[in-house]
Amino acid sequence: MRRRCGCSGHGMHGPHRCEEMGFSMGDFLTAVVLNELSKGDMHGYELYERVSNLEYYPFKHDQSVLYSLLRKLNNHGLVEYRIEEGSGAPRKVYSITETGKEYLKELRIYIQKLKESFEAFLMS
Repeated sequence: MRRRCGCSGHGMHGPHRCEEMGFSMGDFLTAVVLNELSKGDMHGYELYERVSNLEYYPFKHDQSVLYSLLRKLNNHGLVEYRIEEGSGAPRKVYSITETGKEYLKELRIYIQKLKESFEAFLMS
């Protein structure tokens, strides 16, 4: 979802991921959002509240950051939404797609590699 790199592996499963591009806080937020949606469907504000209270994600964002990310993930086919009518205004309820689940697997592998590198760095 960020800049283009020089490799030829431009993603079949949504946004491109390779070592050349590195890993940003936005990539981590993407992984966190997909991870939370893999546990069940949620409307945007519920997802925002959950992400804001996660112990493993200490970074705080404005709601607009999350809604912008959800639009991007939807455009890439990683999440989808349905409109739910209720007592108030209609709201979008988001769910992770199969493509999103595959991309989350890729991100988990990459994050594991980063974790191992960080641990080696801290031990040096």
